Amino acid sequence: MTCIRTLACASAIAIAASCAGAATIDFENASLGTHTNYVEDGFVFDKLRIVRGACANNPTKPCGAENAFRDSTMTRVNGGVFDVKNLWFNIVNPAAPLTLVTDRGEATFSVGAFIDQVLIEQGKGYTLDLTSYAIFKDVSFLKIVDITLGQAGTGHGKGNLRFDNIELAVMPVPGAGILLLAGLGGFAALRRRQRA
Repeated sequence: MTCIRTLACASAIAIAASCAGAATIDFENASLGTHTNYVEDGFVFDKLRIVRGACANNPTKPCGAENAFRDSTMTRVNGGVFDVKNLWFNIVNPAAPLTLVTDRGEATFSVGAFIDQVLIEQGKGYTLDLTSYAIFKDVSFLKIVDITLGQAGTGHGKGNLRFDNIELAVMPVPGAGILLLAGLGGFAALRRRQRA
């Protein structure tokens, strides 16, 4: 009986570990700061600027930001892949298009372009549905870049953009699949033994 309980517990853990999970990076508890590392829901950003104002849902709530010629890269704390499902952004300065880069490619969104037949305007927030973009599936990093129109170091074309509410699908750790198979194999062996 102890063997059955042990196998049941091991299989339950393996099944839970092998299922894809979800995470949302909303910066709710972030401290204001410039180009610091930030960790939330098992993800880490490097060189992230945290600000208040022009953020999603609440003007006093913190969110991520980038200024001219800056970028921040988000990865899983312990490595692994994930899908980027949605991301809210606000282009505060029209010379600051939002560029998202993954290990599968990049996409740029700028003032005057359209998202799902909606014109992107300066100072308005938009939620990007990225589920139909192949470059945001099974990625190991997401880099958020302010490729400001202008020349670095001159002050011309100063950029400023905000991002918030990044919804992610977390892929299972590869070892969890092996645990799942081992647990199921143990169940099969136990049933065969009981029938004999």
